[in-house]
Amino acid sequence: MLAGGASERMGEDKLLLEVGGLTLVERVYRVLQAACEEVLVVGRDSVPIAGVRFARDLRPGREGPLAGIEAGLHAAAHPVVFVAAGDMPFLSVGLVERLAGLVRGGARAAVPWWEGPHPLCAAYDRTLLPRVSCFLDSGGRAVRGFLGNLERVIYLGEDELSGIGDPSLMLMNVNTPEDLARARRVAG
Repeated sequence: MLAGGASERMGEDKLLLEVGGLTLVERVYRVLQAACEEVLVVGRDSVPIAGVRFARDLRPGREGPLAGIEAGLHAAAHPVVFVAAGDMPFLSVGLVERLAGLVRGGARAAVPWWEGPHPLCAAYDRTLLPRVSCFLDSGGRAVRGFLGNLERVIYLGEDELSGIGDPSLMLMNVNTPEDLARARRVAG
């Protein structure tokens, strides 16, 4: 789980804000714990979840989500790594399992595509670590740019996503007070 953002648009640490009685980071953690053999938190070690393993960025400074993915791939013990932003209140076990299954089946990455790609809610082959590191070393920072240079990326489109759940909810990020209000309304 990526937990390194500055929450600038929210104005406070958004991962600790509650939606439906749980913090955002707890909601994501519970889904990942149900679907994955291990859960790592990358970006900071102050997330209040007992028993979670933390992984620090390998690069000094704030180099963005791709550097977080690099750290996660480096620290992971398993061949398929699911990356999720820590601010996705309606991430679903079904989506995580479907994307991870595509990578286990031979894709290098499996990414939802709903109104564009969602590379921070995607499964990656751990063997991509050297390529991610090389891309970062060459000055690349954008996850989408990295994916654009990669073979065997599967994009899961709207039809298949809709069979799992509502893409507008499963892929929702809470970045602003308006997003938070919407998430709270949906969560009841």
